[in-house]
Amino acid sequence: MPSECEAANGQEISLADLKEFQFKEVLNSDSTRKSIFVLLEKDGKNAILICDKQPFAEKGADAEKWITSSKLNHLTQNDVYGNYVLEIPPELNAIKSTLIFPANEKHILKYRAQERFLIAETGEDFEKITLPHITASNFGVQWVYNCLEHKSEQDRLIFEDLDEQNGFQLYPDLKWDGKTPENLYCQAIIRRRGVRSVRDLRGTDIELLENIMTNSKKAIRDRYGVNPAQLKAYFHYQPSYYHLHVHFVKLGYDAPGGTMFSILVDTAIGNLRIASDYYKRATLPFMVKALDPLCQKYKDAGKINF
Repeated sequence: MPSECEAANGQEISLADLKEFQFKEVLNSDSTRKSIFVLLEKDGKNAILICDKQPFAEKGADAEKWITSSKLNHLTQNDVYGNYVLEIPPELNAIKSTLIFPANEKHILKYRAQERFLIAETGEDFEKITLPHITASNFGVQWVYNCLEHKSEQDRLIFEDLDEQNGFQLYPDLKWDGKTPENLYCQAIIRRRGVRSVRDLRGTDIELLENIMTNSKKAIRDRYGVNPAQLKAYFHYQPSYYHLHVHFVKLGYDAPGGTMFSILVDTAIGNLRIASDYYKRATLPFMVKALDPLCQKYKDAGKINF
């Protein structure tokens, strides 16, 4: 969850505008979530700009601000029904954005629009196809280690447990503005290295998962006033990065990444109580993009028919 763009030499930089970047193409958009993914270029290096319109705050005071300071442009009128374009002042209509710079081909592939295919990955498929792909691809998680080693994003840290076996850090997700409770979205990142996804979880990790659930819910309630019973905690599979993390969202919010298959943490704990190696043997479905090298590997193995 890098909060600033990261330069090629690993140093973080902050930008005031995008004047030095040139537009190249729109990689993708999501009309449901009001998001767009734009490919840019600066000094011969690619960048990806991710823009997300935020939901309206439901507090009366916030609504009063934009109602009293907005401009109406009339479109049509039919009986009591008037259609308008409402122009909200810029300071009340900011767009949550993330800039990936420099962006490599893996980043571009991740955000480019393309066909998707459903994989029903067995435990054997994981060992023979997915795991070698993960190992060979060397997906970078240095930014995760920067957080865990207190080199980055410490001003965003909500909660931390320093225990090396069962500890974790809790941050607001980059897709969230960190203020509006209606679309609360946080991530808990475990301190222990080598646990890439739910596939690596065993019965001995139940204590870790329970610790994350208990302390994250308490921290979110204390910081943002959200009832723990209104929080959904889950894993993505496949995850967006291979270092175990838990997503926390407020019920009612359809968080980005919802097209990926998710596993509730409570469900995972229950399955691990049934069998310590449940996720080593289980069949786990996930979606893969057509241009993803993993898709080609499953095609070569006869698991996908184009």
